[in-house]
Amino acid sequence: MALVREKDGKRLHVKSRLMGESLVSKQFMESLKIAPQQRLFPDVCLMKIGGQSICDRGAKALPGIIEEIVENRKQHKMLITTGGGTRSRHIYTIGLELGMPTGVIAKFGSTISEQNALMVAILLISHGGIQIDHHDLAKLPTYFDENIIPVMHGMPPYDYYAIRPATGRIPIHR
Repeated sequence: MALVREKDGKRLHVKSRLMGESLVSKQFMESLKIAPQQRLFPDVCLMKIGGQSICDRGAKALPGIIEEIVENRKQHKMLITTGGGTRSRHIYTIGLELGMPTGVIAKFGSTISEQNALMVAILLISHGGIQIDHHDLAKLPTYFDENIIPVMHGMPPYDYYAIRPATGRIPIHR
């Protein structure tokens, strides 16, 4: 791609079809030739441990799940994620009652999901479990080569930039 300097000589741009476009024109977006999406890790099994269905039940549910993960780690590359559960719903309620915006409420929910990921990672620690964050996804091949079981929170990384729902303020993607 070529570089283009503005007439005043102050700004430099990368010349492309997207240069100067607002990216909201439906006609323009439909005219773009886009390569088919590829699965980055087609051999990885994504497993979400529910916050309300599993994590909130503690010792009644988690040890059995941990045992299954450990038994299957040699045959399957697994990325373990966790939900927030009842505590997320509780913090959503408090945030709504205090008039917090959607992005702040989303951040609250992510924090609870992160706590559950830490708990699961610690339960897996003697078997190679570690807690990772969304920006660590590029490291997955290394983790699997080292027989590590990566665990991360399952909330989308919108946080403060969460999309406001049409009604209410509870984050759409949770």
